[in-house]
Amino acid sequence: MAVTAKRPVEPRWVRTFHGPETLADDLGTIGAWVGPRTGPNKRTQGQKEDYVFRRLLVAWKESGRLSFPVTVRATADERYEPDYVLEKPDGATLGIEITEAGEENYQAWLTSIERQPAGGQRAHLVPFEDSDQEIADQIRSAIEAKISKFDLGWYQGPTDCHLVVYDNTAWGGFMDMYEIVKLIKEHDELSSRFSQIHIVSGGSVFISVFGNDPKKMDIRRAYEIDYAAWIFDQVERLRAGKRDELDLAHIAEELEDLGKSERRALGSHLKNLMLHLLKWKYQPRKRSKSWRLSIYNSRVKILELLLENPSMRSDFEGQVASQYNHARREAAIETGLDPDMFPEKCPFSPEQLLDSEYLPEKRG
Repeated sequence: MAVTAKRPVEPRWVRTFHGPETLADDLGTIGAWVGPRTGPNKRTQGQKEDYVFRRLLVAWKESGRLSFPVTVRATADERYEPDYVLEKPDGATLGIEITEAGEENYQAWLTSIERQPAGGQRAHLVPFEDSDQEIADQIRSAIEAKISKFDLGWYQGPTDCHLVVYDNTAWGGFMDMYEIVKLIKEHDELSSRFSQIHIVSGGSVFISVFGNDPKKMDIRRAYEIDYAAWIFDQVERLRAGKRDELDLAHIAEELEDLGKSERRALGSHLKNLMLHLLKWKYQPRKRSKSWRLSIYNSRVKILELLLENPSMRSDFEGQVASQYNHARREAAIETGLDPDMFPEKCPFSPEQLLDSEYLPEKRG
């Protein structure tokens, strides 16, 4: 009897991470959030795995344990395969399997809380009182469940495979995880299958729990995890004179983006100004207070930008030429007039554009 070849399953996603400075851009929105527990936009298993995986990658990057470039394939929930396979330039592969620790009754309680209608009476206190030992036991049980599958031949396709345990116990994220990790490390037999085991708990990642050099990484203020927290952290370091601790690569990138944003804003206001000046000139019978207000507001925004950024004055005339083409096309669409009715070059001088009193005369 002929055996039908198994059809390969497409991965959920494939990305190449080129370097530490571009990790945020390379990741994009992968793992940035998870959906709610219930409802039409209920979180998927892939979303939960991506959430944990993103935190592991950031912790590896922060600790210098992630080598670049590396291509990651997120598997499509295939049996026997780890959740992620990292492919290195030398051909070596590393599997990452992710699991969750936490009792079922606690997970059911979280789901019931989320299902309660907005504005209804909600329980605010967690009805569970886990001790350090109980949390350690839940994490240990999660590891043991994956070891059982490993012994059946799962996760052994890549050269090596790591296990990542996401601490979703009732109080794990609020307890002293150092003590809990110590309790887990007492079970040396847990380290005999996966080459490394990591724990993600709250804003911390415990790297290589059973290794010779375990390390805790606090990623709550990492650029790839919480942008607002990263900004406040960099400001605090700068004010404290800790210049050697600044994330200079991302600071430079953000400053460059800020300059680009200001120039984009200038171009947008300039285009809007020229659009309404064209409409004012070529549709005199439709002139309105709203058109005049748009002209006024655009000029105010342009002047504010130029006053705050004097160096942008050198860009102003260049932007007039490029933005006028857009304004001309939009004017033709909005007025219904033939595009040839409008001059090919901007009919307004830079002085007229910035003159708060200037309005084009009626079309002659």
